[in-house]
Amino acid sequence: MIEIDGLGKDFYRSGESVVHAIRSIDLKVARGEFLVLLGPSGSGKTTLLRCVAGLTVPDRGELVLDGVPVYSAAKNILVPPESRRLGMVFQSYAIWPHMTVFDNVALPLSHGKPKMSASEIAERVRWALALVGLKGYERRPAPLLSGGQQQRVALARAVATQPSILLMDEPLSNLDARLREEVRKEIKDLVSQLGVTVLYVTHDQTEAMELADRVAVIHDGSVLQVGSPEELYRSPGDPRVAQFFGSMNWINGVLDGAGVIQTSMGPLVVEGHKVSSAGSAVVLAARPEDIELSVGTLEDAKGDNRFTGRIVSNVFLGDHRIVTVAVKDQKLLVNSPSFAVFQGDVCVRILKERLSVFARSKLNEAPEISKDDQSISGYNTASSRPNLLDEI
Repeated sequence: MIEIDGLGKDFYRSGESVVHAIRSIDLKVARGEFLVLLGPSGSGKTTLLRCVAGLTVPDRGELVLDGVPVYSAAKNILVPPESRRLGMVFQSYAIWPHMTVFDNVALPLSHGKPKMSASEIAERVRWALALVGLKGYERRPAPLLSGGQQQRVALARAVATQPSILLMDEPLSNLDARLREEVRKEIKDLVSQLGVTVLYVTHDQTEAMELADRVAVIHDGSVLQVGSPEELYRSPGDPRVAQFFGSMNWINGVLDGAGVIQTSMGPLVVEGHKVSSAGSAVVLAARPEDIELSVGTLEDAKGDNRFTGRIVSNVFLGDHRIVTVAVKDQKLLVNSPSFAVFQGDVCVRILKERLSVFARSKLNEAPEISKDDQSISGYNTASSRPNLLDEI
C-alpha cells in the first residue's frame, strides 16, 4: 500500500553543514495496516510523514502509494498532495475558527476532485461526524469546541473524503492524559471499522503499543527497527530501541570464556543471545518487571543470577511499586506488586531468559555509562537517571 524506497530529505542552514532530516529510509506498509513511526523529537518521523503527504518534497528515493508512483527522483515524478487520495490529521488539528463544524468537515469535499453536489457533501459530512461521535454538532461554531471535540472534527474531516490512506501527526499531544486514553480507543475502533491504512507519528511509547500493528522506531533520520510492539519490547535489536521502547536497567559487563558475563554485581547468565567472543565488553539490559525480589539472603536461594541487595527506596504508585535496590555498586529499579513492601536486605533474581545483550560498540555514540548512571532511565522519580537517548 505504501512503499518507501531510499527516501531522503536534507535541510540546509545558513553557514552550517547539511542536516539529514531523513537519510535513506526503506519502509513498506501493507493494506489495512496501522504502522506507527515512533521516535524522539527531531528524529525525522514528521518529515517522513510530510513527504508521504506531499507537503514536503524529498531529495532522493521513490514513493509509491496504492501501486501508483507519487514521487521519484530518478524518473522526475511528483504528484501533488490533492491527487494522492490521502487524509491527514495535524498535530494542531488545523480547525478554521471562523467556520462551523459542518464547514470545517465539508472543506476538502467542496474544494476537492471529483466535484460533489451539495446534497452529497451534506450526507458525507453527517456520516463522518457520526463516526466520531459528533452527530448533531454540524452548526456548532469552531471556537466553542473543546480540545477533544476539535480533535474529532479534524479526524472527521480526514475520513470524510474516504481516503485509502490516513496520515496522523501526533494528533493526541494536545490532550490531557485521561482524554488521550479515551481518544486512543476511539481511533483504534474507527480505523478497524473503516479498514483504512494508517501511518501514525508519535513519541509516546504507550500510544504506539496500544494502536500499532507494527512500529518503526526512527532515530537520527534512520529506521532502527521495525516490528510488532511485543517484538520491539522483548527483542530489541539496538540499545536505542530498548531504551526508547520502555524503561530499562543498564549493566556493564565483560564476556568470559565460559559464555558468562562478569559484572560488578557478579556473574550473569543469559539465554538465547549470541554475543561476541571472550573478553568482549558488553552492556546488558533488564526490564524492571524482569527482576524479582524476595525476603531473605543469597544463602536462602538457589539458581543463576541471584544476588543479595539492599532496598534504597520504595515508591507506591497504586497498582505497583517502583523499588530501588542496590546490589554492591549497581542500582536497579524493580516493578513490584503494590502489596509487597520490602525493607533492608532482599534476594534479587534477574531472569536470564529476559536479558538483552548488546556489544559496547553499539553505544559508541553515547557517553560512558558510569556506575551512577547505569541504572534505569525512563521513570520520573527522584532516583531516575538521564535518558540515554537524550545524549545520543
